[in-house]
Amino acid sequence: MRHALLGTLVLCAALAACNSDSNTTAGNTDGRTTPNEVEAVPTAFNIANQCVAIQSLANNKFVALSSDGSYGVTEATAVNAAPFFLKPTALGKYMIYNRDDAMMQAVGNSAGTPVGSSTAFSDSIEWAVQEDEKGRGGFSLTNTGNTMKLALLGFSNGLGTVESAGNSEETLFQFVKATGCAEFPEISTNTEGRTFAGAGLNRAVKGFADVHNHITATTFLGGAHHGTPHHRFGVTQALGSCEANHGPMGRLDLVDNLFKFSPQASHDTEGWPTFRSWPAADALTHEGLYYKWLERAWQAGLRIFVTNLVENETLCNLVKVSKGRPLANCNEMESAVTQIEYVKQLESYIDAQEGGPGKGWFRIVTSPAEARKVINEGKLAVVLGIEISHLFNCGIKLGQNLCDEAEIDKQLDRLHALGVRQMFPIHEFDNAFGGNGIFDGAVLNVGNFLDTGAFWQTYDCPGGDNNYADYILRQPGAVMTSAPGLGNDPLTQALIANNPGVAPIYPTGENQRQCNRRGLTELGKYAFKRLMEKGIIIEVDHMELSIKGDLIEMADRQQPKYPLVSTHGAHGGITREQGRKILAAGGIIYPYQGNAQSWTEDLKVIAPLKSQQFDFAMGFGADTNGLGAQAGPRGADRPQITYPFTLFQGPDWAGVFNTNVSPVKFDKQTSGERVFDANTEGQAHYGLKADWVEELRLEGGNEALKALYNSAEVYIQMWERTTAKRPQINP
Repeated sequence: MRHALLGTLVLCAALAACNSDSNTTAGNTDGRTTPNEVEAVPTAFNIANQCVAIQSLANNKFVALSSDGSYGVTEATAVNAAPFFLKPTALGKYMIYNRDDAMMQAVGNSAGTPVGSSTAFSDSIEWAVQEDEKGRGGFSLTNTGNTMKLALLGFSNGLGTVESAGNSEETLFQFVKATGCAEFPEISTNTEGRTFAGAGLNRAVKGFADVHNHITATTFLGGAHHGTPHHRFGVTQALGSCEANHGPMGRLDLVDNLFKFSPQASHDTEGWPTFRSWPAADALTHEGLYYKWLERAWQAGLRIFVTNLVENETLCNLVKVSKGRPLANCNEMESAVTQIEYVKQLESYIDAQEGGPGKGWFRIVTSPAEARKVINEGKLAVVLGIEISHLFNCGIKLGQNLCDEAEIDKQLDRLHALGVRQMFPIHEFDNAFGGNGIFDGAVLNVGNFLDTGAFWQTYDCPGGDNNYADYILRQPGAVMTSAPGLGNDPLTQALIANNPGVAPIYPTGENQRQCNRRGLTELGKYAFKRLMEKGIIIEVDHMELSIKGDLIEMADRQQPKYPLVSTHGAHGGITREQGRKILAAGGIIYPYQGNAQSWTEDLKVIAPLKSQQFDFAMGFGADTNGLGAQAGPRGADRPQITYPFTLFQGPDWAGVFNTNVSPVKFDKQTSGERVFDANTEGQAHYGLKADWVEELRLEGGNEALKALYNSAEVYIQMWERTTAKRPQINP
């Protein structure tokens, strides 16, 4: 007990920069947060991302680092001790990073073995920090690799490990603030200022909504996607070289090359720190949602973030064969469910970076009330959705349904219990509920054949000469390719190997857009009814045009009317009348993000359809990580972003907020050695959503900013209407 009070007082006074809330302070350009006041009591969490000296409670001395990477507990003062940067790997777990850019490592499994230093990542460099359970003050550190405790080796004043059952003072340490650390590599948010909080509990929120994204795509397509939004060992592991995945020069990047109609394309594979080839606006299979990039978007006002669990069984099966991964599970429902745990791990990881459970700015929510509370605390409300072709395992094969009503009930209950609140009943291929809205007449028709055993059967899309004026955002259908496939590529070869007959012949000509003949099935009607009974946010995009109409009419028969949403650029087409009905029932239509110029044009198209009964706003769906290309560079004829730029101040921001909001300055985003400029690179990664907001100010001014920054509130209002009590659901 003799050093407990000393250590506690030193740490309390010293760690004034410990993390305690989710807001950034002016001058902080690395994205980590700082407190409004000093933590009263040091914990195993608020030492996160701190530079410290490590003091033994047994001999009151500090740890020193030798030139050979070994450690001794020999220094009388913190000033002369070795400085260590504590990089969290999880809540209460750390890498102890020394000034030689190496991590403290437990060596072997024998008690009394000295610890060493390593630049390799493994369990042996991860340490769990725990407060002393006997109340003597200080902390014990248990290694993940050998489950032993860090200890003063009294016979030599060295630092080593002992059995985990040991609890003498030799296993207790304190952390004292130090200087001179080599900071662990991390991506910067390049911001100055404190992002805004809300007006108070249960008050209207401010901020923008991105209602269509895929932060869980790290396991997408059986390993086609490279990179992860976080990694316990940091950015170098999360965003390192993709060569092992995509092959030398990226030539095995099957899915990206397929979507670009270039089977032999290549790219630089290095990743961190140069990022010479990716992330990029058109890099479809590389990570675009690293958590620090997402943090920069949150600092710019992102407050609703819908992340859709996603899988494509057909592409997944092709990838696992081409990459020799026979054990990859391509079942869409099972893949989606495993992704839920990843979102929870990410939430916990961000909590760890911010100083403890609940301290992070990334919060998973399952109700509109939770979303409103989180946003008014100034944090990001994360909603779980799902976008797969076999929702509830309801695919079809050779005309036979692969599910029944009992399976729908079982899987819906399962997803709801796991927190999923937004769902696409139909995605890229036909399923047991009905036909998908065709928007690609070649590659996806091949996919539909491989998935269902049949090519699409079509009819001439309605609308006379398919006049775009009849629709909002997107026309239905596509001009079909009568002989699907791209040639000598794996997808076409799979088609040729499995096709028992001749590919269908479709009408030709640039105006002969074809819609899907498969309409709503009885099983689809049952699924819609059950979704409404659960209060699920139902997506109309990706449905065949006639099925959209059937669902809208069903929603209008409810008392009160059931709101529907379009979050994905009206895939499959939406008529103007359908759009009016969606908004009249309290639903939302948020377009594909695109560039700021196209977004302002979409606003002009959608706003005239609004209902006088409900508030109107417009967010977007970015579809990052979802095989959706992002907006490209600013055109030479458009006003350019001037860096650094400042959000939330100036005449264009007048009336956007209902409380006083401090400005936040954004410089060019830097990742490793690469500096991103949205003028020349477009939306290369998600952190450039902040830059997109500045583009929007330049393109649409005050009117556009008001529509965008009310979109989180309008989304929550829509969600509240889905959960309104209804005596019954009218089929």
